[in-house]
Amino acid sequence: MPYTKVSRLVAGVAFGAMLGFLQTAQAQQVSVNYNHDKSFAQYHTYAWGAADKNRIANSILAQEAQQDINNALQAKGLTMVQENQNPDLIVVMGGGAREQTSYDLWGMRGIGGGMGGITPEQNVEGTLIVNLYDAKAQSLVWRGMAEKSLDKNGDKNQKHVAKAIEKMFKHWPKQ
Repeated sequence: MPYTKVSRLVAGVAFGAMLGFLQTAQAQQVSVNYNHDKSFAQYHTYAWGAADKNRIANSILAQEAQQDINNALQAKGLTMVQENQNPDLIVVMGGGAREQTSYDLWGMRGIGGGMGGITPEQNVEGTLIVNLYDAKAQSLVWRGMAEKSLDKNGDKNQKHVAKAIEKMFKHWPKQ
């Protein structure tokens, strides 16, 4: 193959790989980790602990997240009690946001070459962390974390939070 055809092929493969990476990077990332040595069947009650130092600044999103977490825990058979009622688990939620630059690729290929470019975009990356502590052992037993670029539309962000919590609690340990 002549050099120009090889360079075009390499450029096309690199462009496709980078485009795939950027599309993946914008998807909601959810991870869960828990203590595999604990039997979660022993947990029947939970209470909300003191606010995390990394409290969610948007109070509407924080309220929505707390309600979604309550619904998820109750669907797992747990009952919410007050912290002074000796719960089995303590729930602490935190989160944050940071500005981040992402890059939007565009391009066209035609006979004899093509053109393209990269456009930088500023967006806000939001993080939600849900920690569950064994109240008696005072140790972390379950953690869910989600990251997603936030939208300027608040309603969409509430849907992102609800979806993140749903994904987190799908990874609840088997009894």
